[in-house]
Amino acid sequence: MFKETLMNSFPASVREEIKAIEGSIDLSAKYQSYQPFEISVEMNALVIPMRIYTNESQLDELRGLSEIQKEIIYCYFSRHCDGFVRARCLKGIIQSNNLFVIPYIVQLLGEYVIEIIEFIYENREQINSSNLIAYINENPRHYEVTRQRVYSYWDCFYRGEYPKYKPRVKFKGKDYRDYPGIKMVKYINTLLLGKML
Repeated sequence: MFKETLMNSFPASVREEIKAIEGSIDLSAKYQSYQPFEISVEMNALVIPMRIYTNESQLDELRGLSEIQKEIIYCYFSRHCDGFVRARCLKGIIQSNNLFVIPYIVQLLGEYVIEIIEFIYENREQINSSNLIAYINENPRHYEVTRQRVYSYWDCFYRGEYPKYKPRVKFKGKDYRDYPGIKMVKYINTLLLGKML
């Protein structure tokens, strides 16, 4: 069994909340988490696992936790190996005003489960845009890697459903600009440009 820790995945401002969580949630897992990615939130260097294998049934037992503690758990479980668990947890953080949720949402945007990406795009106006801009300004490399992944996953898995046509060719139906990941990237870029003006 591997024991996971939340401390490295969240900023120091929520350290006391994490201590309370680690005392009430079993973060042990059959497999060790892997491929962590490094980012920064409010000048705190964080290391977030790409995937975790912790028992997701605990998500049904969060009644005794505060709202911020629940958001921490939802963020962490949004890295779960099961896409349905990731989708469920995304719903618990999409409207949060806490900056620490943003890297978890951005990371999900750069993955391959189209239903999750669609949910992010459909709820884009629920995401705190000021926090999103602040996070990307602090982590331009993470956003650039995410942006590249969006286009790569479109190319690998969704090019047939959202084809790219040559300039000046008339077409009917959806094209690559309708792919929700690309639409979300364009939305974020518009926010970033608006902040620069």
